[in-house]
Amino acid sequence: MAAKYLLLDANVVAGYYLPRSLGSAKARKRIEIILDSVRSGSSDFFLYIPNFCIAETFSVFMKHGLGHWNSHVKKAGGKIDRRVYEGLLKQFQKDIHNGKFINQYELSRYHVLGINLVAPIDHHFQMSRGKKRQHRPMSTFDHLIISMGIQLSHVHGAENVVVVSADSRLASVLEKCKSGLKPSVVKKLKLHIGESVTGRPFSPRLYPRHVGLKDATNEQLRSAFGSWPLTVGKMPKVYRWNRV
Repeated sequence: MAAKYLLLDANVVAGYYLPRSLGSAKARKRIEIILDSVRSGSSDFFLYIPNFCIAETFSVFMKHGLGHWNSHVKKAGGKIDRRVYEGLLKQFQKDIHNGKFINQYELSRYHVLGINLVAPIDHHFQMSRGKKRQHRPMSTFDHLIISMGIQLSHVHGAENVVVVSADSRLASVLEKCKSGLKPSVVKKLKLHIGESVTGRPFSPRLYPRHVGLKDATNEQLRSAFGSWPLTVGKMPKVYRWNRV
């Protein structure tokens, strides 16, 4: 069995194949190290991607390959070359086919019900304060990623599952979920509903480990992955797409 099970956010996967899609240079480099370490066989991590994040990743490629008018694309340097675009599609399709590199994790009713243990906390707490850093609740997809992490923690053990994201909001919400809420807050947020529909009482132990690749310290990365930086060995011969 793998030593760690990593649940990858779409921004991590898209940022691996198409680094320009991600604004943080620190996150881009960390993503490359993590996934190349797995691809080269140097790290024994089992990679999961939610099935809806596969669609999100393809959409990012299409935005940068076809959306010449898009402000994000213009800011990143313009539309990517057609050959690079086709190479991205080909390599990603190859890597997810039959779980060759990244394994598709299907959305289930348990994950849908599990957002009752995530969304109330996200909507209640304003974790970024000040005029320039107003907290915005996450998308439902982000709630589902955390819920999937809860289910994987039930299967593999919370210490063995790491949600990996470049989204600071997702990392902050998971941190709050694991912080240990007062009983009065648990009651106020009606988290007993989450217990009734999932069969699991609210507890910080429900939630997986996590790393926010934009903001995590090297010590936090070492804690999550066992060491940092990870070793990257000789890369196998694969379709060589250009990282742009």
